[in-house]
Amino acid sequence: MSPHGIYNRQSKAMRALWNFLTSPTGAFLMAVSAILIGYYQFYISRPILKYTTETTELTSAVDGNNFQIHLNGKAYPKLYKTSITLANTGEEALAGSDVSSIGHDPIRIPIPPRVKILHYGVNNTETSSDVSVNLLKADNAIIIGFNYLNPDNQITVNMYSEDNFENFEILGSAVNVNRITQAWSPEQTRKFIMAAVAGIILFYTLFIYLYVRRHKPLPRI
Repeated sequence: MSPHGIYNRQSKAMRALWNFLTSPTGAFLMAVSAILIGYYQFYISRPILKYTTETTELTSAVDGNNFQIHLNGKAYPKLYKTSITLANTGEEALAGSDVSSIGHDPIRIPIPPRVKILHYGVNNTETSSDVSVNLLKADNAIIIGFNYLNPDNQITVNMYSEDNFENFEILGSAVNVNRITQAWSPEQTRKFIMAAVAGIILFYTLFIYLYVRRHKPLPRI
């Protein structure tokens, strides 16, 4: 193919692309793209608090050895350890002074009436080293106080109980934080991303197809 033919093809492609971008369909898709990008930037440019929970059964040995579980000077044949992790997945730090005060809506782990917590404390291994944490039990809840929770920082609280209860949650609010949600598992996150990408591709493909169909040249008679 001659250079002139290649140039003509490129010119036609560029004109077609320009016509599409300046058409109502192109303008609509660009506006939708700007809205999606703007919403995403707005969503992540603040503190985003999410929590995860994990409950493990701790059992004393029953095969004749001397292994026992002792807590506060008392032996227990079986305990349940629940680790609850609070993480800031946003792009803005959250100061402890910006959290709702005790008596209003502090960041807390509510304890159900039927569950008796024998011991609780900060898991220093899983908690970010630059976060200073203090725990307080009040109003049938464990209140989580901290100095700052920077992006990607987390706090992990361990609780021990004889009751097998796994549905713990973290509640509370702060400046730019209306609610705290449970984090998705990696599998849930992967499925959501795949579904979102597939939906966006289908949405754009449909509008591009309708545009091409409307502007397809009529056959010559």
